[in-house]
Amino acid sequence: MTEKTGPAIDRSIYPMPMFVNLVSRDLDATQALYAAAGFVALATIPGRDGAPLLVHLRREKFQDILVIRGTSVSGSTTASFAAGDVDLVEVAKRLRAAGAEVTGPYDTSWFATDVAFTDADGNKIVLTAPRTVDQRQAREWVGGNITGDFEVPGRTPFNTDRQ
Repeated sequence: MTEKTGPAIDRSIYPMPMFVNLVSRDLDATQALYAAAGFVALATIPGRDGAPLLVHLRREKFQDILVIRGTSVSGSTTASFAAGDVDLVEVAKRLRAAGAEVTGPYDTSWFATDVAFTDADGNKIVLTAPRTVDQRQAREWVGGNITGDFEVPGRTPFNTDRQ
């Protein structure tokens, strides 16, 4: 896999509060493609035949993917990851060069910019980043349009459930 150019990857083993499971016919090709999105291979576990059975990929702390060798079901998995401080245009270029089907970067209605890619096994991964230039407008939009029990950064907690 290629080296990650962003912040150093936390390579410690910790209880993962959340992770994604993917199935891949070709673990080497999957690792190469995900490297273009900034993931590194943290660990490889062999199967009974000695060949790699599972590869643990990580991009940022708590952004873990466990990829197991097998027959995938195309389109059965979509996962989103915070993009962090990366240039999504460059990420999209690297992914296209690695052979991925890529959509974006594109702006969403919820004030984020996303890049989505589909791997050879039909798994869709979305890297998402807040549009920082629109954050004031985003906070105003949230307060007037989204209901729920949540906090908006920079304001006191409020319950938006409308009675």
